[in-house]
Amino acid sequence: YLLIWGEASNVRFMPECLCYIFHNMANEVHGILFGNVYPVTGDTYEAGASEDEAFLRNVITPIYQVLKKEVRRNKMGKASHSKWRNYDDLNEYFWDKRCFRLKWPMNLKADFFIHSDEILQLPNERHDQTSNGKRKPKTNFVEARTFWNLYRSFDRMWMFLILSLQTMIIVAWSPSGSILAIFSEDVFKNVLTIFITSAFLNLLQATLDVILSFGAWKSLKFSQIMRYITKFLMAAMWAIILPITYSRSVKNPTGLIKFFSSWVDSWLHQSLYNYAIALYVLPNILAAVFFLLPPIRRIMERSNMRIVTFIMWWAQPKLYVGRGMHEEMFALFKYTFFWVMLLLSKLAFSYYVEILPLVGPTKLIWDMRVVNYKWHEFFPNATHNIGVIISIWGPIVLVYFMDTQIWYAIFSTLFGGIYGAFSHLGEIRTLGMLRSRFRFVPSAFCSKLTPLTQGHARRKHLDEEVDEKDIVRFSQMWNKFIYTMRDEDLISDRERDLLLVPSSSGDVSVVQW
Repeated sequence: YLLIWGEASNVRFMPECLCYIFHNMANEVHGILFGNVYPVTGDTYEAGASEDEAFLRNVITPIYQVLKKEVRRNKMGKASHSKWRNYDDLNEYFWDKRCFRLKWPMNLKADFFIHSDEILQLPNERHDQTSNGKRKPKTNFVEARTFWNLYRSFDRMWMFLILSLQTMIIVAWSPSGSILAIFSEDVFKNVLTIFITSAFLNLLQATLDVILSFGAWKSLKFSQIMRYITKFLMAAMWAIILPITYSRSVKNPTGLIKFFSSWVDSWLHQSLYNYAIALYVLPNILAAVFFLLPPIRRIMERSNMRIVTFIMWWAQPKLYVGRGMHEEMFALFKYTFFWVMLLLSKLAFSYYVEILPLVGPTKLIWDMRVVNYKWHEFFPNATHNIGVIISIWGPIVLVYFMDTQIWYAIFSTLFGGIYGAFSHLGEIRTLGMLRSRFRFVPSAFCSKLTPLTQGHARRKHLDEEVDEKDIVRFSQMWNKFIYTMRDEDLISDRERDLLLVPSSSGDVSVVQW
């Protein structure tokens, strides 16, 4: 494999293609060694290539020519990504077992090698997928490049920030403006509308999943397609149920809320919305429990029970990396504590510095009557000076969505400094300090990396007298390490002699360096 990789030129950027080459060449080596015959022709494998540089000429060059032609179609980066294939697109051809239709030696008339501009397909001809015919510009599907991918890829982050912003505006808009106002009945009911917002954001996410992955459905399994469709239907269901049940819980409804409320007049009381919320957040609660208890999640991910398999099918995509490989509880606690402190600081700053000071002026501008504006009015027919309110809140909202990175830089600096201090990073800054403390290395080595002998207590302080037995054990390891470095030609003979630790002297202070 290393020989193939070393002579592969730019093909080495296509790992599955290299695996295909390795698979067939390893099969040839096996046939040569054991005298097997080709499964189709019955000819025996011949040792040695028929010509010089046969590997480069017959294997690498045809694939390289395909790369070269695709680069020309790029038009110096001006062509659309759907009109030409890059390394990943060409490599995807070898993801599927259908790549073995290329055969070995490779069929140079296959669609993988033929440039689409060089093919003239007659209307009455039938073309095999691996022999003739116009090949598709993309091996799998054309990725839809849109700014909506920013939301689709980071949907949980966007949902958290949007729902937090909605909650803070509702609380700040209350008469008191205090954070404790959330415990009042009216404010708390208004805060519960964040679940309706969450339902519509989930519907947007499910819709983007269906639309942006539609071109890949022909290569997906039926279970994967059903997962997309089911998630979309569930999101649409909650986007209908939650607004309807909330409209029933509002006293004296008006407008659209009154319209929805008329649908559910026969339903029970105002608690129906609360029941709907409980069912809606139940999967998220279970996900949080599994996140905080990695052993349970690890067991579930390795289980073959049908109910567990269904839950994992719903919660995780098919190509999930890291299944059953979660961190330990203490590492998870440190990670969670870091982000909880960061987000609490970010939200507190956003509420008291960015949002709350704007609520009072916004209410005044909302009720203010302005007949003539000095500048051009962008919303001439709008009421309540909505243009002015948008111009005031716009920069604040942008800063709200962006300042998480600033808080991350601050907290990573603080936590990194504290962690470095406790880990004693940077204590040894010069070669002189290293020499002065090198005599304690044998004690530290034996204390951490060697088993204790009977009657040999573990040393608590490295400043104690160094045991001669520790020096002997350490010198064996250290000198082996130095000899290995010399064997690999990383150091010279003189440097080797200087770095060796004599084990017979009984003192590491005699090291020459």
